[in-house]
Amino acid sequence: MVDVDVRFDQFTCVAGPNGAGKSNLFDAITFLGDLASMPIMKAASRARGTNGRISDFQSLFFKDAKGEFLPMLFVAEMIVPSTVTDDFDRLAKPTATFLEYTLELRLSTTHSDPSPADPIHIEQEGLKAINSSEAAKHLGFSKSPTWIKKHIFGPGNKRTPFISTEISGNPSQPAIKLYSDQTERGGPPFLVPARKSPQTIVSGVNSSTHPTALAARSELRSWRLLQLEPSALRRFDNFGDDPHITSTGEHLPGALMRLDNYAEVSERLSNLLPDIVAVSVDADEKRQVKTLLLTMKDKQTYTASSLSDGTLRFLALAVLALDPEFGGLLCMEEPENGIHPSRIPQMLSLVRSLSEDTDEATAAASPIRQIIINTHSPLVVAELTDTELLFAETLKMKSKAFVNFKPLPDTWRQVASDGKNTELVTRGQLMSYLSGHALRARTDIHKGLIGRFAYTSPVTTSGESTQDLFQHPKL
Repeated sequence: MVDVDVRFDQFTCVAGPNGAGKSNLFDAITFLGDLASMPIMKAASRARGTNGRISDFQSLFFKDAKGEFLPMLFVAEMIVPSTVTDDFDRLAKPTATFLEYTLELRLSTTHSDPSPADPIHIEQEGLKAINSSEAAKHLGFSKSPTWIKKHIFGPGNKRTPFISTEISGNPSQPAIKLYSDQTERGGPPFLVPARKSPQTIVSGVNSSTHPTALAARSELRSWRLLQLEPSALRRFDNFGDDPHITSTGEHLPGALMRLDNYAEVSERLSNLLPDIVAVSVDADEKRQVKTLLLTMKDKQTYTASSLSDGTLRFLALAVLALDPEFGGLLCMEEPENGIHPSRIPQMLSLVRSLSEDTDEATAAASPIRQIIINTHSPLVVAELTDTELLFAETLKMKSKAFVNFKPLPDTWRQVASDGKNTELVTRGQLMSYLSGHALRARTDIHKGLIGRFAYTSPVTTSGESTQDLFQHPKL
């Protein structure tokens, strides 16, 4: 991705044909999250395409016309939690919750003196507040004044950044400064040599003495890609395991038992699978294990090991949707995979609910939820509004491929571009691209599809209720 500026609401779908670069966006998001959780080299080794090898790290950087590697620059505007707990279990409150985080990484290809400690090093890092009075302008999408007041405040009298990079004096040895949140008597900033640091400064903040940087770390660490694995979803929990669902789906029984909200979880799941009556957890005191159970209309009870992948996937989503402790950014790749077309509206309703506040009364204390999905399915796009959609396409120039993201016209993203020459895509063009008719989308836009896409292939039913989302039920 080169020179990409993407804006997100609480729920966004990135649509585009296979190979357009939709996953590259998720790679960038999760890479930035990993950089707040682990050393730079470890985060780079986890990136797609590197295969954990240092020799492959060059693939993460773009070359200019001269063949030189360009720096990798991230600028992320984010709303962080209004309260945060440090590594010593101490509660802290940030000075501001609407922040801009900047990180520039560079690939070292020479062994000049002083050389960086690792092949990838920090060139600059910064963290500053966006004034709450400018929140509506920066957000772009429509949020009520009440919502903004609940989630966005600060920075008050704070005018200095929380993290900055000093290059003057010795350009070859930039220093990163970590400032105190205190406007007075905060003491001198903590200095770190940028190119020698094995990790980002924000990843190393673990104390309530720097609450805003700590809140930024907490937010960045919550950016994850949900890849539910059947083996993890079927696994039982031991007593004492962390009762929170992981990115792969582990600890589903523990999370369900912690919520103690079986009736509502059962109701959500039965909306998708009418034959489901109840969901429960069996806690075996003797074996010290928790096992997920599902009861059907025929009074038969099944353990997680005998349930289908589809049932378990959406049970996990139902639990996440009802979990008041679940927050942050969650990316999902093609959630429609394997779903019968007739079930896609219900599936999207469940996925969209992940981005909604669990309880309006406690919304101020609960973390903000954000969901980004991608798809190449016209059926998914047909169920979404124009404001929820972004189109991803591949642009080719001089044998190089770039991914470009386009909003639909008359949406908040077009308005938020501040009059820039933003490329747009109509819903008709988008549907034509997804249907494999890119040429018609470019040359016959006036005759393109308009409005909601009509799925013409009939879905036959036998009169029997469907027990699973997948076309090959397994219970």
